[in-house]
Amino acid sequence: MAGIVAIYNHGTEPRQAVVYYLAHAMRMLQHRGKAYWRMMVGSGSAGAEGSLPADDAILKVAHREKLAGVCGIGYLLKRSPPFASMQSAQVAFDGFFVDTEKLHLHPYIGPAKHSDSLFKIYHIFVTLLKKDPDRAVEFLDRHLRGNLLVKLEDEVYAYRDSTGFKPLVTASRKDRTLNIVASENSLRASLIDMEFSEIKPGQLLKLSKRAGLEVIATSHDSKLMMDPFEFIRESNVVATLGGKSIYEIRKSIGKEQANMLSLDLKVADLDSAYAEPDYTRPMALGFGLAYRKHFPPFDIAEGVIKDRYDDSDNMIDFSEQDSKNKLLTTGRSLKFVMQPLVKGKNIATVQGTIQTSATARETIYYLKNAGARRIDVVVSYVPTVDGRQVGLYTHNRDLVANKYVGEVSSINELNQNIAKELGADSVYYNSPSVLAKGIGVPEHNLWFPEWVRFLDYK
Repeated sequence: MAGIVAIYNHGTEPRQAVVYYLAHAMRMLQHRGKAYWRMMVGSGSAGAEGSLPADDAILKVAHREKLAGVCGIGYLLKRSPPFASMQSAQVAFDGFFVDTEKLHLHPYIGPAKHSDSLFKIYHIFVTLLKKDPDRAVEFLDRHLRGNLLVKLEDEVYAYRDSTGFKPLVTASRKDRTLNIVASENSLRASLIDMEFSEIKPGQLLKLSKRAGLEVIATSHDSKLMMDPFEFIRESNVVATLGGKSIYEIRKSIGKEQANMLSLDLKVADLDSAYAEPDYTRPMALGFGLAYRKHFPPFDIAEGVIKDRYDDSDNMIDFSEQDSKNKLLTTGRSLKFVMQPLVKGKNIATVQGTIQTSATARETIYYLKNAGARRIDVVVSYVPTVDGRQVGLYTHNRDLVANKYVGEVSSINELNQNIAKELGADSVYYNSPSVLAKGIGVPEHNLWFPEWVRFLDYK
C-alpha cells in the first residue's frame, strides 16, 4: 500500500470540497510513481489505475459518481488491489494481515464467511465496534500489522496497530473545521496551516460531526515493532520521525554502513560510490561522507544517473528490459554514465534492495561499459526474500536470493553467491544491527522476516 488518507470537513464549505481535499492529500502522498487509486465519499466511490487526475478532472469524476459528503477516505496502491472487496467496501488499509486462516469460524462472521480476508476483518470489526470498541481494537490488533481506515456513513474510524508498524498521523486546521488522518506526516510540507500530531500505537480514533476527532479506545498491550522498509523507501523523504527527517535517517543508514565496511570488513579501495536508483541518493551521500573520513582520497560524486528528461515518472525503477527497449526505439538509455568519473576506478553502487536483481545488473552493465575497474554493490536493506517487504513489485517472480534460504549461514556467504550471479566483484548486504543503528532505534523494535534472524556477518 502506498498511502491512506481520511478527510472530515466540519466547516461550511460545499460537500464536494471533501473530494478536493482528499485528492490533494493523496497527490501529496503519491511520490513513488504511478499507482492504483480509489476514493470513497458519501455513498459513492471512484478509482482507476494510474496517476491521480488533475483537480478539474477529479471534480468531474465526483459529479458523475455523486461523490459528495462531509467525510471521505482514499488509498493509493503500488499494484492492483490484492482484495476484491477493496472495490466495494468503504475501507482502506496500509500494511498486511496475519492469522486469517480461521476467520470463517469467528462468531460474528455472518454473511462475510465466504468473502476475502479484508472483508472478513472489516465485517467483524464493524460488528464489534457497535457492541464494544475495546473488543474491536483487540480483534484488529490480533490480525492487522499497520493501519486501517473505515468509513461508516458520516463517521470515520482510524486505527494504528499497537506495534506502531506503520506511521499514522492526524492534521487539524487551527479553527477545527477540517481534520485529516494520513499515513505520512510529509503532508505538512504543503498543508502549512494545519497542526500535525502522531497517532499513538494502539489508538482507535473516531471522526464525527458531533465530537470532531476523539480517541475512543486504546490497546494497552503495546510492543513497538516498526517496519524498517519505511526508512529505506516507503516514507516520503520530508516525513519526520522523532524530530529527524526521513532524509537524514537515510543518510545515517549510509553512514553506519560505510563505518561497518571501513572498520569491520576493511573495505579500503573504493574511489567513489553512486546511488542507483534515485531513491538511494541520501544513503549514498551518507555513505560517502563517512567513508571519506576513513579514506580521504574517496570522491563524493554522482557518476550514474537516470535520464532525468525521460517522459516517464522519474521515481519508477526501470528494469533492464525497459532500458533496452528505449535504447532500441529512441537511441537513448535510461542510464547516463559520466565516463571520466568511472573509467579505471573502483566504484560502489548503492542499491536500496536486491529483489530480482534487474536494477543491479543493469547498473553493473553500464558501469562496465564505461570502463569501471571494479564494481561493488552496497545494499541498504537486509537480506530477505519476504514478499511483503522486498517483493513489492515482484510478486510471482523469482527473487534472486530465494534459492539460498537454508543454504547459507551468514551474510558473508550470501554476499559471495549473489556477487557471482550479478557479475559484481563483491556484494555487501546491510546487517539488521547496523540498519537499526542507522535508523536510531533498538534492533528489537524493528520487524524483520524470519530469514534475517539467523543471518549476520561473521
